[in-house]
Amino acid sequence: MPFFRLAFSNEEKKEIRDVLETGWVTSGPKVKLLEEQVRRLTGARYAAALSSGTAGLHLILESLGIGAGDEVITTPFTMAATVEAIMYTGAKPVLADIDQVSLNIDPGAIEEKISPKTKAVITVDMAGCACDYRELKKLCRKHRLYLIDDAAHSMGGAYNGRTIGSIADATVFSFYSTKNITTGEGGMVVSARRRLIDRIRHLALHGMTSSGWKRYHGGSWRYDITALGYKCNMSDLPAALGVGQMRRFGKLQEKRRKLARRYFDKLKDAADYIELPYYRDFDEHAWHLFIIKIDPRKWRIGRDRIINELEKNGVGCGVHFIPVYRLSYFKKALGYKPADFPHCETAFSRVISLPFYSDLSYREVDYVCDKIKSLAVKFAR
Repeated sequence: MPFFRLAFSNEEKKEIRDVLETGWVTSGPKVKLLEEQVRRLTGARYAAALSSGTAGLHLILESLGIGAGDEVITTPFTMAATVEAIMYTGAKPVLADIDQVSLNIDPGAIEEKISPKTKAVITVDMAGCACDYRELKKLCRKHRLYLIDDAAHSMGGAYNGRTIGSIADATVFSFYSTKNITTGEGGMVVSARRRLIDRIRHLALHGMTSSGWKRYHGGSWRYDITALGYKCNMSDLPAALGVGQMRRFGKLQEKRRKLARRYFDKLKDAADYIELPYYRDFDEHAWHLFIIKIDPRKWRIGRDRIINELEKNGVGCGVHFIPVYRLSYFKKALGYKPADFPHCETAFSRVISLPFYSDLSYREVDYVCDKIKSLAVKFAR
């Protein structure tokens, strides 16, 4: 079975047909509807749909006035986009080590990296597990820093009773094809700060004072460019895909929770060989990924060989993530070494992401678990 597989319902197909029948395929009413759906789900006051989550991070930073000479602290255990967005503004990414259990950034490690140049902290809710926002908010208040949540994995999640999207100064969701909700490519920023969202909308469409939808539906043909903007708006075609999925988001999330419980139940017999994902009972894990950690003391083979053996048995796996400082461009650009992040290095050597998506069947989960357990017996130290 593949590591990931997409399946669309008639709900999504209907929404896309509706767009095609209107003849208006760029930013319009479907984008607005998707923004409203996400705003209601998250409890955020304002939302702006964009072409990607990466664009969202970039435009948040730029809209907050962060740029050359500033520093932004984030985790090395993330997709490169988190760090790239910081660098687009001219600011310097500063990486802080992670907590090995949750795989999220460690608030204590952040505090050690704060300098007079630090302007913001970007968190990543790894695999759908919320970061320690109580400590993070305290830290950011103490040092007067913006708190930005890269919630590419955590749509539908919650921390201590508060939904992801209502906690940080700004939150970014990704709608990439593998995410809990997809528009193919796309993302969204949510925030309680109206001026921030207004600024992001402005920059996302060339810095124009009027959108095409307004101009061609009763507005004046006149417009002005009042800022050096970008082309980061979402259009109605991908938004329609998201609208359809949002209509059944509750069912999709419930299936993910059931799949996670199935994995936990079927892998409990392998507890001597692997560590199952971390979650807190008082939070709502979004279950974007299901990441196990091997115990290298119990295996005669390493993580990479285990993945190869699983793939030989038809089980597609992933590794989330290769730490940013190990990637060629960032080695040169940032100058970090693996020894600078001992917890991240240990986690990277142990993690395996198993097949996990709403179209996965329980029989397929059972097959994956049986193969892991048989490998554990075969290659036990």
